[in-house]
Amino acid sequence: MEVQQFISITPWTLILQIGNLLILMVLFKKYLFAPVTAILEKRREEIEGHYDRAQQAEDEALSMKADYEGKMANARAEADRVIKTATESANAMSTGIIEDARAHADQLKRRAQTEIEMERRKAFDEVKGELSGIALDIASQVIEREVSAKDHEALIDEFIKNVGDAS
Repeated sequence: MEVQQFISITPWTLILQIGNLLILMVLFKKYLFAPVTAILEKRREEIEGHYDRAQQAEDEALSMKADYEGKMANARAEADRVIKTATESANAMSTGIIEDARAHADQLKRRAQTEIEMERRKAFDEVKGELSGIALDIASQVIEREVSAKDHEALIDEFIKNVGDAS
């Protein structure tokens, strides 16, 4: 029977062990599970706070990035507009300068042509005056004497010689 004592179930021992188990469960629940649960809940809230702040920072970064990209697009558009305006202004200015230069060149050309025409007329008048003088000289010489063929040739040679000297 000795074997049976090791295997036998004593009702009081069973009741006391169940009671001990219940007491340990209540104590564990009150002093172990409650603080551990509170610590875990606090840690979960802290982690959720970190996640919320990280999400908020990401949203702010995306907002700042969109704002930056918008500003860059506006800056590019403004730069393109300034370049276009400067190019148009430079083209208009160069066209104006070219037109002024052409007008000035035309004016100088007209003035030079006028001066050339005046000089030509002046030279023509001088040559005309000299020729008139030479013709008068020849006429006066012809009147003073009678002209023979030799005299006529001599007068022509003298006339040509005087014209050659005058020019």
